[in-house]
Amino acid sequence: MRVAIIRGAENGSFCAGGSIDAYLDGKVVGPGAAHLPRIPRPYPSKKPYIAAICGYALGGGFALALACDLRVAGKGAKMGPTGLKLGAVQGAQTISRLTRLVGASRALEVLLLSQRLTGENAAELGIVNKVTEDADVMDAARAWAQTLAEFSPWTLSMTKKLVYEAQHLPLQDAIDWEDKVATEAYQRPEALEGFQAFKQGRKPSF
Repeated sequence: MRVAIIRGAENGSFCAGGSIDAYLDGKVVGPGAAHLPRIPRPYPSKKPYIAAICGYALGGGFALALACDLRVAGKGAKMGPTGLKLGAVQGAQTISRLTRLVGASRALEVLLLSQRLTGENAAELGIVNKVTEDADVMDAARAWAQTLAEFSPWTLSMTKKLVYEAQHLPLQDAIDWEDKVATEAYQRPEALEGFQAFKQGRKPSF
């Protein structure tokens, strides 16, 4: 498997969040216990994760969407944090990921006001990459997945790794490492295949 699409049940919501009953029954002691084991970690995972968001993506479901590399949402999607409304801190990776994704000012607006966003609202804030009609979300996600699956797994994973690590490395360190990886890529068989395929007018086989 080269690409993962995270979606809800057929004709259902993406994920409406954790179980309130489980918390009240004492089975959940915090957002980590409730959500973290189930939430993908796009880095260091080598595969791209795509969130196909229909219906509700609230609380832990919002965290799950943020944990993916790419997000496509339906216009009718409803997403956002629920922690403050429940007397809790959102957790489940939400605050850290949202802040890195949209910056502190916008993250504070979404989190402190406990905003419920539509797909279009989320796109305006930069939380989702693409908005479609609700019925077209999976088609859009599959189209992305098909494009990604045609690329070399190594070059795709390294590009993804460079992007994530560029967020915390000093600029010159990030540039130096990017140059090192790009130089290495030219020495690998994937580059030879890609350049030969271009020259011969065919699709490369990675």
